[in-house]
Amino acid sequence: MPSPDRRLSVLALVLTGVLLVVLGAWTLVARSALPLALDGTVTSVEVRHEKHPGVDDVWMVTLDDAAPRHLDRDVARLLARGAVVEKAAWSSTLTVNGTGHDVGPSRDAWVFLCLSPALLLAVAGLGAVAVRRR
Repeated sequence: MPSPDRRLSVLALVLTGVLLVVLGAWTLVARSALPLALDGTVTSVEVRHEKHPGVDDVWMVTLDDAAPRHLDRDVARLLARGAVVEKAAWSSTLTVNGTGHDVGPSRDAWVFLCLSPALLLAVAGLGAVAVRRR
C-alpha cells in the first residue's frame, strides 16, 4: 500500500494536470470572445507576429473599458480602431458599429475541447498507475 505522502503527491500532480487542461480549454474558448461581455470603443488592434507569420499570430484588442484581450484572428479582424463593440457574455452575436456578427469557438478551441476528455483520462490513468506502483 502506498504511503499517504505518496498519495498526496500524486493527487497534487493529478489536480495540477486537471487544472492545466481546464485552463487551456478556457483560454482557447475565451479567445473566441464567446464567454466575454464586451461594451466599448476599440482603442487598438495589434497583430504580434510569431514564428510563422499569418499562421500563429497573436491578435491583441483593446477596448476603452479594459486591458488588452487576446482574441482569435477571425474575431479581431471584425474590429478596427474607433469601432463601437457590444456583446453580452455567452452571446454568439458580436455587434460592431450596429452590425451583428456571429462568433464562436475557433478550430483550435474545438480540437482542444474534443481532446480534453482524453487528456483528463490520461492524467487520471497516470495518477492511478503512480499510486499503485511500488
